[in-house]
Amino acid sequence: MEYRAIALSQVDGAGGEPIARGLAERLAFGYLNEAVVAQVATDQGLDAATVADAERRRTLFERFAQATAMAGLDGIATGASLYEADQTDVILESIADAVRDAAERGDVVLVGHAASFACADRSDVLRVCVTAPFGSRVSRVATAQGIGEKDAAKVLRQSDAGRRSYLKRVYGVDRESPTDYDLVVNSDRLALDAAVDVILSLARTAHLER
Repeated sequence: MEYRAIALSQVDGAGGEPIARGLAERLAFGYLNEAVVAQVATDQGLDAATVADAERRRTLFERFAQATAMAGLDGIATGASLYEADQTDVILESIADAVRDAAERGDVVLVGHAASFACADRSDVLRVCVTAPFGSRVSRVATAQGIGEKDAAKVLRQSDAGRRSYLKRVYGVDRESPTDYDLVVNSDRLALDAAVDVILSLARTAHLER
């Protein structure tokens, strides 16, 4: 079996981007992250900011449901027209399609956009998750953004909640598991170069480089 691509997922503050760039450089592969957003924006006739925001927003149904709960009401009508009216779903599916298309072309490191889940049915895509303990992530985000650790922790909790919501909404994932990946890397234990070497070692056993 030969891997055609690497799908690298990460939680914020884990340092996945430099690892992904290191992999792309060592393999002479393309690096695809924000280019996915730009491509979908072009295809849908939207600006990139609108597409990027769609990955962070909840569906129209979810927003109305929450508003109703906060108002203390028993419920609202949930007809198909309400759900279908939300452009967010169309954008999110387009992002997933763009990721799958890139994996099909091969020779690429796919970063973010839940690429590992978009390519879950592809045995020729090496799925990697880069993570780190919450405390380490807080310190990194605080340093990178020049904010206090209390504010950094708040940012990460919101980010992690958004990630869970995204996986649930788009891929029906109730709880992310290590078994969703072929390899899980703790960047608190491995330095950048070591993490790249570990991933490459696995990739090369499947003759990914050609």
